[in-house]
Amino acid sequence: MRSQSISMVTLAYIDFKLAVVDKRERLEKEIKTLKAKLERCFEKRLLTDDPEREVDLEELEDRLDADIKKKERELAQLSDTSISRNRNNLDLEEGLCNLDFDEPKRIVQDILTCLNESEGGSALFLMENCLEMEGHLLLRRVRDILKNNTNQFLEYPVEFVPTLPANKAAFLKIIGGYLGLSFDDMSEEESEKISQAVEEVIKKISDLLRSGTTILIPLTNWKSLSLNYQTTFLNWFIYQFWQALVSAVMKAMQDYSPRVFFIIMVDEAIVEPCKKVDYFCNSQEFNCEKLLMLPLRCWTKTDVQRWLGSYSSKLTNSERNRLVEYIFGSKDEELPLKVRVALERAHAQSLF
Repeated sequence: MRSQSISMVTLAYIDFKLAVVDKRERLEKEIKTLKAKLERCFEKRLLTDDPEREVDLEELEDRLDADIKKKERELAQLSDTSISRNRNNLDLEEGLCNLDFDEPKRIVQDILTCLNESEGGSALFLMENCLEMEGHLLLRRVRDILKNNTNQFLEYPVEFVPTLPANKAAFLKIIGGYLGLSFDDMSEEESEKISQAVEEVIKKISDLLRSGTTILIPLTNWKSLSLNYQTTFLNWFIYQFWQALVSAVMKAMQDYSPRVFFIIMVDEAIVEPCKKVDYFCNSQEFNCEKLLMLPLRCWTKTDVQRWLGSYSSKLTNSERNRLVEYIFGSKDEELPLKVRVALERAHAQSLF
């Protein structure tokens, strides 16, 4: 199996990626979440007629505002060196997004065009082997495509926590958190509460479905789901959650033209029982209730050589060829993760 052939260097890099949390990125996410909570709190205060409730909400606003300012000070106190290093890494990552993702980008663009012609709609995508094939780079590019084609872009990333149980309840708790919903007392075994939580989440999302609004929901850390449970989760997700959301979008399309995109990012190869034909469609016979695969492929020598030619102004042609030979050796193609590690190392040494 291809996943078993990943080198020790690649595995070490994956462990490193999972273990290290970039402080700047974490603070930015926390600030964004706090600001969203502050905005919801402000809206509730404007709508309430209860004086005591209004005072409580105003006090909560003050606490949230103080938390935001504290986080912003922490963010500002990061050293210039650290900020510069992070910015350089982000610049490289932005550049790597332009490497070969032509086929999946075309699929997303075609579906987006289809939804625009239908004046709204929804699409469910799946990527396999996202760790070694750098699926997060494609996610960035998909995000850019959607942002450039909408007036209001909303994103609710659902990321399973590796140290906590990953299941239906965890999924609903995470996505509910973005929508002002709390399901803390809900367990996986409580099927009635799970169904009720689905209804509440769908209702909250329905309230956001307006013309010019695009919602993106990426689901990551798929391998936190146990192997035996992945099929159960996917079956529930498609038939209980996703199809209910599709129905809500179709209902909203009677008056508006919203678009909802969901991307399931599978870290490795998806287990065989999850590959049921009934779960999938293709771009020629698109079905918004089914999964559409976004294919990821290895990067070739030619891909990287051309990319370096447009990205780097430092390297001569012979230096560029030597770097590409160093990365690929006798191979014509390589796993994107291994290519990325080598390019990051060269970039950190200011070779390009």
